[in-house]
Amino acid sequence: AAPANEIAPRQASVKYCDPVSTICYSESTSPEKISFRTAIPDNATATADFDVLVQLQAPKSVGWAGIAWGGTMVNNPLTVAWANANTVVVSSRRATARTYPQPWTGANYTVLGGTVSNSTHWTVNFLAKGVSNLGTSRLNPSSTAASIAYAQSVQAPSTPADPASRFGIHNSRGKFSHNLALGKISNFRAAVAQLASEA
Repeated sequence: AAPANEIAPRQASVKYCDPVSTICYSESTSPEKISFRTAIPDNATATADFDVLVQLQAPKSVGWAGIAWGGTMVNNPLTVAWANANTVVVSSRRATARTYPQPWTGANYTVLGGTVSNSTHWTVNFLAKGVSNLGTSRLNPSSTAASIAYAQSVQAPSTPADPASRFGIHNSRGKFSHNLALGKISNFRAAVAQLASEA
């Protein structure tokens, strides 16, 4: 059986406002100090796909970090990110079974300004399209407890400059009970444009 700390939902989300961009997000943080932050349009509905502005931050000791948008690895959009020199790569993946996740074109990501990798941590800002559609269901933008799974490894991918690079199995994993509604912002388009202009 998996250790309890792999399946128990983490602490409640909190509101986080980036001190540089002033954009506000809903933030969930793992025991490995991986911070998963989301902002969504305040008019997003559960009956249509919606874009998500994401800020993912991890200690430099994290080789890669992954997000499963439907709360499980299988048949859900997977977002995997890792540091590459002084920037960060974001990769779209999907797994149809509990096997290695392959590159997937059903979601796409635009890396935005404010993305950086330094000696202590890496941070990536990106616009995610296609992740709210879970196939047989959709994320509910009004949810205060969306099930979002994460995984991480201390080992970096074999070819970090390549979004299609292979990477090893996770060292740890868990779930966030993520408050999507807390990340609703009225200035969503302006926030994305602001970060895009800084890329």
